[in-house]
Amino acid sequence: MTQIIVELPFIPKKILWPQWLTGITISLAVLTSGLSSGWTSPYLAKFTSPNMNTSINLSETEASWVASLLNLGRFGGSIVGATSQVPMAIGWSCTIIANSVTWLYVARCFCGIAGGMMWTTLSLFIGEVSDSSIRGSLVFLNSNAAFVGGFLGNIIGAHLPFEQFGYVSLSLNALFFIIFCFIPDSPYHYVTKGNLKSAEASLKWFKREANVLKEIQELKNFIGNTETNLLTQLREFKKPQNRKNVIIMGSLNIFLYFCGHNTMNYYAEIIVTKSKVNFSPSTIVIALSLCTIIACSSAAMVVDRFGRRFLLITSSLGTALSLALLGLHFHLLSLHIESTPFTWLPIASLFLYNFSISHGLIPVPNALISELFPPNIKTMASLFFSGSSALLSFATTKTFQPLVNLMSEKYVFWIFALSAFSAAPFTYAYITETKGQTLVEIQKNANQNQQKN
Repeated sequence: MTQIIVELPFIPKKILWPQWLTGITISLAVLTSGLSSGWTSPYLAKFTSPNMNTSINLSETEASWVASLLNLGRFGGSIVGATSQVPMAIGWSCTIIANSVTWLYVARCFCGIAGGMMWTTLSLFIGEVSDSSIRGSLVFLNSNAAFVGGFLGNIIGAHLPFEQFGYVSLSLNALFFIIFCFIPDSPYHYVTKGNLKSAEASLKWFKREANVLKEIQELKNFIGNTETNLLTQLREFKKPQNRKNVIIMGSLNIFLYFCGHNTMNYYAEIIVTKSKVNFSPSTIVIALSLCTIIACSSAAMVVDRFGRRFLLITSSLGTALSLALLGLHFHLLSLHIESTPFTWLPIASLFLYNFSISHGLIPVPNALISELFPPNIKTMASLFFSGSSALLSFATTKTFQPLVNLMSEKYVFWIFALSAFSAAPFTYAYITETKGQTLVEIQKNANQNQQKN
């Protein structure tokens, strides 16, 4: 009897801990950015309350500016670039010494500038250093860190004076800066600069089992010539596939911010108070922040299994339902119906909202921005995405209170619900799944589809 022995090719085991370590380190910076968003809910409620004895007293108009200036700063930061931790440190320093609304304006602008710098490059960097099997999870990890920051901001804001909150945030900012100094830049970055020796060292650090020479050559072929001027890069967006991707990312931004992202967080405690529930608003807001962490953590575990499209569609439908129910509650209040039997409705709606939007609509676009565009225009595309996010967030946050005054909460929340619902058919029709594909494979498939069409 003849025995046949088949030798399988040796496949080295992937060593992923350097990539996870990098993702966790970056998440510390995202956490400090989340703190700058999270403090607005508890502290704005205190600063605008006539019953609270605080060093700073704000009108509703001033509070809306404090809430929205963070996003205007983000727009400036997305254009400027460079090291985000410097303006973040300035922002937290202004928070520490703030004794008037002017200092709050300055602090929000600098923290916003830092956030804009960070989010412009965050997804790109993670996409460049991570394996395709965990790329989505690492991007979601950092989105979750922003929620953790918001959660901590809500807790600290409920118990610590504003000055002490600034000291805590400034310390975390310094800790990240120290740790990140020991992590190399991405191989993509070094190849685009022609520094192949540093690219090889970086690749060895991030991917211990990699065939360095082979992967560096693939990177060189994939990246090609990225040293193009601004006008040449702008012409690249005229190509059908790139133009389509710009429309996709811009549309996702519109759906996200017009369904209340950031706005709902900034005004969470005020919304809960106006809902007339029989619970402490600050306690509910803290629980809502914890809900977002659970949602994004669960999404990080399944995104590379179920894919980006699935999470976007289910997230948009859940978000739309929650906002429709919240609008229904305020409609019942407007009819002067006794609210006690319906106490569960706004609480359930807000929990469903935080879970649903955090499970897809918020983190998935951050993953897609690092995957859809070719390397020669990826930075420009990220700038567009981050800048438009900041402007949309500023506009929706700044106009929330005036819209509520004009048409009442119920109609505002129903408009938000319509925006969230629209994301589902849009995703089904126009967004291609990218799970499990390397950045090279994504671009090859996109080029093949373009040639077929």
